[in-house]
Amino acid sequence: MPKNLPFQEIPQPAFSTDFVSILVFEAYSLLFLKWKRQITLPERKIGFLKGLELTNQHHIRFWLIDDLEISIIREEEKAWILTDWVTESSKSSILKLGVVTPDFYPSLVANTQFTDTGKENYQATGTIQHEVFTDYTSALHWLYPKGIPTLS
Repeated sequence: MPKNLPFQEIPQPAFSTDFVSILVFEAYSLLFLKWKRQITLPERKIGFLKGLELTNQHHIRFWLIDDLEISIIREEEKAWILTDWVTESSKSSILKLGVVTPDFYPSLVANTQFTDTGKENYQATGTIQHEVFTDYTSALHWLYPKGIPTLS
């Protein structure tokens, strides 16, 4: 499943459909959400809300979202994320939310304002820090600045 994650053991998905897989790395307080294809707003809601449910169950502090299969985020998705999602997720234990996106310049430019507004909204409603990356390594370094905790 996630070949780019540096963990020795990869758990079975806590939730999986044809469009999303969610893994919980409880020992690392990490929820990994991978979109498997382009999605619709109802599918995004299903994935994010299931992730939030798992976050609340396991007191997760870090999210890593793999958007590599997402080519466009539609306006209705952006509107929902910037309002309803930010409000709900800000009530949770999430501290940092990193997103890995394709390294495709037109998409990065098209989503710059959306990303900036998202950061502002997260900070205005709670404590969630939000960043976007084009690779897993950078995202994980940001999530775990002192290095990924080793388990003994």
